[in-house]
Formats: sequence, structure tokens, C-alpha cells
Amino acid sequence: MIDILLLLIPMAMVDSLNPHTIAIHFFLLTTKNPLGRLAGHLIGIFLTYLIGGFLLIMGIGQILKPLLSLSLSYEIILIGHAIELAIGLLIIYYGYTINKNKEGLNKRIIEKAGSITFGQSFSLGFVATIGDILTAVIYLPANVLIANAKLGFLENILLLLVYNSIYVLPLIILWSLLFFKKTALVFHNIREFIKKWLSKILVIILILIGILLIIDSIGRFLAHPLF
Repeated sequence: MIDILLLLIPMAMVDSLNPHTIAIHFFLLTTKNPLGRLAGHLIGIFLTYLIGGFLLIMGIGQILKPLLSLSLSYEIILIGHAIELAIGLLIIYYGYTINKNKEGLNKRIIEKAGSITFGQSFSLGFVATIGDILTAVIYLPANVLIANAKLGFLENILLLLVYNSIYVLPLIILWSLLFFKKTALVFHNIREFIKKWLSKILVIILILIGILLIIDSIGRFLAHPLF
């Protein structure tokens, strides 16, 4: 088991540098009185990744494999491209409406973020991590490695606990920054920056995402996808 553990540790360290997860955690960190929100988000991620890994090891991946390998018809693929195009247009429209009604938007976002409960942040971590598991280029091979070792139940759980503890380590480090007085001013400045610029940044990001989706969908119609 030690040899597998030595392989899993660097895999978990690389996997832990998940920009999506860290960005959400950092945003929650900048809200007022964030301890409960951070705890909910962290626990949601940890338990979901742990349970997901356990299910993969127990063979649910084999059950889903035939479904994932089904070929899609040409018509369904075209519908998928059309949906992508529609989503891109909707995102741009949403960005446009935000730009028209951005007065007070930053303040409302900050206020809503500051009212997120433990359960809501847990759900946020849960939902985001399910998506990560389905596309995890490191976690899936790690689980295959554990499954192929044919270890006992307790050994599998121990390896998963070690892996997932390392996975959430950057989030724990971010959390620990709250207990240093010097960082309090930094988070205050970040919060003020968000209040001032969030709507403008959000509009730019939404429009860029919308444009990329439209370009990609058109490219897919022409057999030259962007992604």
C-alpha cells in the first residue's frame, strides 16, 4: 500500500490546484464572518470527492461505461451545437442586461454572498465537485490505481482519505489566513474592490464567454470547433 500512497500523494497535490474550487473558496473568504460558509464549502467538497471516489472504486464506473460509450446520432449532435449557440446568445444578452442595471448590483451581490448559510455553501461545494469528478483527469486515474491494487476495504478508505485531505489542503491554508491580523486588511480591500468593480468585470466575462460559445458552436457546424 505504501508504494500506491507514494504515487497518490503527488497526484493529489497537483489535483488540489483546482482554480475553480480555489476561486469560489477565496470569494467566500472575502465575505463578512465567513467561517461557517468556508466550513460548509470545504466539507461539501471533501465528502463529495470522497464518496465519489469510493463509488468509482466499488465499480459504478463500470456500470456507467457502456452508457458513456454510446454513439450519438448526427441530428442529436446538431441539436447540441444549436443549444450551445443559443446559450452563447443568452449569456451575452444577460451580460447586456446587467450592464444596463448595474446600479447597486455590486452591493446586492456582496449582501447576498454575506448571507449564504452553511447548508448553501455545502450544496455549492457538492454540486461543483460532482462536475469536477465527471471530468477529473487526475482523480479518475487515481481511483483506477486504487481499484487495481485490489486492497481491502479499510485500505481503500485510508488511501481516499489521504488523497482528499491533500486535495482540500489549499482551501484549509486559505481558511487559516483569517486568523492572521495583517490579512484582515487585505480581505477588506478585496471586498471594497469587489463592491466597486464586480459588475463591470462580470459583464466583460459573460460577454467573452458568450462570444467564445458562439464561435465554437459555429465552428462545430463547420467541423472546426474552437474547443
